[in-house]
Amino acid sequence: MADPHEIMIRVAALEGFRTFVFELGHDPVPILLRAGIDPAQLGNRDFRIPTRCFRLALNEAAAATGLAHFGLLLSQRQSFSKLGAVGLLVRHAADLSQAIDRLARYTRTHDGGTLSQLQIDGQSAMWLYGLAGVAGDSAIQQTELTVGLTCNFIRSVFDEGWTPQAVYFEHDRPADVRLFDRVFRCPVLFGQAATGIELSRADLGRSLRTADPQLFGILHDYLDRIDREMTEDFIARSKQEIQRLLGDSVSLEAVAAALGVNRHALQRRLKTMGTSYQQLLDDVRFEMAQHYMRDTGLSLGEISAMLGYSEPAVFTRAFRRRAGQSPRGWRQARLG
Repeated sequence: MADPHEIMIRVAALEGFRTFVFELGHDPVPILLRAGIDPAQLGNRDFRIPTRCFRLALNEAAAATGLAHFGLLLSQRQSFSKLGAVGLLVRHAADLSQAIDRLARYTRTHDGGTLSQLQIDGQSAMWLYGLAGVAGDSAIQQTELTVGLTCNFIRSVFDEGWTPQAVYFEHDRPADVRLFDRVFRCPVLFGQAATGIELSRADLGRSLRTADPQLFGILHDYLDRIDREMTEDFIARSKQEIQRLLGDSVSLEAVAAALGVNRHALQRRLKTMGTSYQQLLDDVRFEMAQHYMRDTGLSLGEISAMLGYSEPAVFTRAFRRRAGQSPRGWRQARLG
């Protein structure tokens, strides 16, 4: 049974994996098994596997085939359709800006571990990528696959001659960069502070040749419903972990670890959901404070400690901000 806190990805992310490994003269079955993936699962594109297993499959394939950039090569055999409904949605967006915005919003319906954002600086824009849940395993294969696939997506909705202004990778420069030159056809910089694609700001407003307003509307409504359900579930899980850790070792780091992500990934994910760790912590404390004061005989000092406040005065100030009255006044008004 999968860990409910595990970051998951649709097995469609391995589109073309088996065929490519076969063509390279290797058997993909042992590679998949070593990565913890049942090869039979690849037949159901919507089946979800842990992203760590997906990443491990890419790493194992790179080692078995001797291809240092297996992920980048695989990206040239994949299409955005592997993303399922969100892949179709962005192809039918009106322009690239709308496509990037919806991809950032709905990617988690396909992959809970890839995060993206757009930064605009003057006449240039940077489409940045990050991966959640990466511990000691290398993310180079997955990162190169993601960036290569995204570049191909833009070409598919603009024209094959489109090129980025530059491509940035956090990992070190490899000895041979000829493959990167062929794939991206632009300056490729390594050892950078972030991974992403730099493009012209004018590109953001370009119409997509694949745009279809009717299909976009249908897919948008569908994904919006799915996304709301996933958002509610993740926020509920986050609040459960905060509540469990209250009064003990509640912190952003502890909650993120309990959810199987690092602190920065949790912050980014909650931000895309319109909230924050501090907001959830405040909500849980307020809800639990009301419960303790209404349904138990605990003193305010005991309640303050159970909620993880440094001292009762801090609890009193926080509660007053939310309720408009002190904890003592709130309790007396309800219990008489």
